[in-house]
Amino acid sequence: MLVAYRDFGWGGVRPYLVLQVTGPNGRSGLIPGLLDSGADNTVLPAGYAPLMGYAGGDLVTSQGTQVGGSVTLRNATTPSRAYVPEMPNVVFPILPCFVHGCQNALWGRSDLMQQFDVTIMDRRQQFALTR
Repeated sequence: MLVAYRDFGWGGVRPYLVLQVTGPNGRSGLIPGLLDSGADNTVLPAGYAPLMGYAGGDLVTSQGTQVGGSVTLRNATTPSRAYVPEMPNVVFPILPCFVHGCQNALWGRSDLMQQFDVTIMDRRQQFALTR
């Protein structure tokens, strides 16, 4: 599947992918995020945690590093489910990390990129997802 880069108003045209994500509470929604091969895990803004049904007992605090330096991560211990809307039969678990101050989702290597091969074609301003 080829996807053109998009501009969601967060810093220009980038390799953004929209996933349909269902939290442990059954609430589901579309979340646009940046494909990030440098992210070990999926990272979501902290405000998503309660919307998805995560509470204190479902999250483990740890320290991590992002481009801006050290951050406190709230790591989910219960998976959510996600799929690419154009490929609804490929449902996979994600264990997001929630970060205060994070502005948009980052789709990392431990979940999305375990389900798909991701090819970034920056010169063409597109990326490919293949299984």
